[in-house]
Amino acid sequence: MRRSLLTVVPFFCLASFSDPAPACAASQQGDWGVATNIGFAYPRADHTYSSDQTLNFALEYQKTGYAAYRATAGFLTIAGNEPISPAAGKRNADALYVSGNIVLTPRFAVVHPLFTAGVGVYSFRMSDNLGTEHSAELGFNWGVGMDIQLLRHFALRGEYMLHYTTGNVSSPITTFTIGGHFLF
Repeated sequence: MRRSLLTVVPFFCLASFSDPAPACAASQQGDWGVATNIGFAYPRADHTYSSDQTLNFALEYQKTGYAAYRATAGFLTIAGNEPISPAAGKRNADALYVSGNIVLTPRFAVVHPLFTAGVGVYSFRMSDNLGTEHSAELGFNWGVGMDIQLLRHFALRGEYMLHYTTGNVSSPITTFTIGGHFLF
């Protein structure tokens, strides 16, 4: 009896935190949202790099029911796959980036597909056995994704993005991320 009560209590606590309003009521005009995603990144056209991780944080403002503005700050790293030369060894690439995007989101009951496009600034650091090289590059990105509204103020988000930059890493850099989107 005591064990059954211990399993029921967390269920009722979770139910009390959820909002009884329908999930599709979120993301109305004027709403703010914060998203964080984690995943992997790799350049599509160059085999000298292998896939590695990426992490980003975004702040969104819902302009209309179907469009939002998004500012994203992120970090991606790409590990060297093939040696550049015997002396240099493998070359790794890291990038910090800041981008501004427009997000188009048709609304359905629970599933919200999205299309995003924007411009950004990418700060690359290329490193190998011979040294490190820093550069700031301009770029643009576009991608597709999906929000699955789990609660009124929380959605599970997945995105597939292509980043085209003027840097030394071959473009596009592909990122696939999964994370959460919190709505206010």
